[in-house]
Amino acid sequence: MKINQSLLRIVFASIGSALLLVILCYSLLAQSFYFWGLDNSLAVNSIHVSNLVDQQGIDTIENKVDIIDAEIFRGYSALPEDIKNKFTVDELEMDEHYNFEVKDNWYDFPRVMYFIHPAQTQTGLTYYIVNTFDDTFLQPEVEKIEEGLPSITMVSGVIIILFIFVGLLLLRYIARPVRKLHLWAQQLTLKTLADPVPAFGFRELDDLAEKIHTNLQNIEKTLSRESQFLQHASHELRTPIAVILSNASLMEHMWHDAPPACQKPLERINRAGLTMSHLTETLLWLTRNEDYQPKIETFNLSQLTEELVEEHQYLLGGKDVTVELALSSVTQSLPKVMIRIIVANLIRNAMQHTDSGHILIKLEQESLTIVNWGELLKGEKSDGFGLGIKLVKQICTNQGWHYQQDVIDDACTVEVLFKPTRSDSEQQESHHGFPAAKE
Repeated sequence: MKINQSLLRIVFASIGSALLLVILCYSLLAQSFYFWGLDNSLAVNSIHVSNLVDQQGIDTIENKVDIIDAEIFRGYSALPEDIKNKFTVDELEMDEHYNFEVKDNWYDFPRVMYFIHPAQTQTGLTYYIVNTFDDTFLQPEVEKIEEGLPSITMVSGVIIILFIFVGLLLLRYIARPVRKLHLWAQQLTLKTLADPVPAFGFRELDDLAEKIHTNLQNIEKTLSRESQFLQHASHELRTPIAVILSNASLMEHMWHDAPPACQKPLERINRAGLTMSHLTETLLWLTRNEDYQPKIETFNLSQLTEELVEEHQYLLGGKDVTVELALSSVTQSLPKVMIRIIVANLIRNAMQHTDSGHILIKLEQESLTIVNWGELLKGEKSDGFGLGIKLVKQICTNQGWHYQQDVIDDACTVEVLFKPTRSDSEQQESHHGFPAAKE
């Protein structure tokens, strides 16, 4: 399944996700920063208390120091149970500062917080300076701080709205030249390749457009050289092929008493001449201008099909192949030259690629269906049936006719519907772009 992605949307989504993540992290860390500042402040105050104890002696200091709302516990055993459950006596090192919070769930507001500062008197007595804050103190304090600051939700909302506004402006600024490049590339044709490349406002887009333009020019030059070569070669071959066929036909009429040993080489010359004639005609059609529309003629399509079947019977020589014709009497007004090329190529391909088996050629009012079964079909499934099928596809595309080829097991079915399957405007539009039918 093909997934179409937009680069601009990916950039916008990535930046937006990063911004929302930053806002979320800021919201979650704001509370932590408050507790971190409180911890540092109490650590400094605990040092002052420790210095006061050293100067006056621990006996002169009350257990409750009202100035910094701290308590002094003499010995580890005197500490609250929450602290002893959290730290062992060895984990509480002297002159260090510890804090932890007690809450039911990780996302809940702390039920109580402890700030601990172990210290030792000059006589070697260990004591602990402990600040205890429960939620009745912490929550109002945090609310007071939040009231004094802009609301995090309001700031986040303003930032998000601002980002969306700036992001839309940025997307519009970037998308405009990208869309311009897209439309320019869509409208490129053989006629507009000579026009200069427009500027798209970004160096990267200008470089990309220049590369597209240069590559298409190189492709056009290559196609032009190949087309000229095929046209010249095909025109040059038509004369000697016509000479070969006419002289071979003259020899057949004049040489009635030719020995059997000479008759077979003469037949091979005729067949080779017909093959070269078909190939030359095919090459000329492959290189013909897409805008060329041949003359419309009224003719009997069933009779033409019978003639082409008889003409290609030599391809079945020495093969165990039966041909079944189911031809309705059909008279149509169609480009006869194109119809002849299509029917001849399909019949020739069916006969060439069937070593033994059965070929069904069915003609109805507006469709031709050829079904063939043969041993050699399995080797032909992947790469088609050569130049002739490419020419058939090109002509059908040119005229808007339906072409379908299906290979199932050992049977190949080819169907051509001589009826336009798209509007005239669509056909005309296809003629002005690059040739799409050449494979």
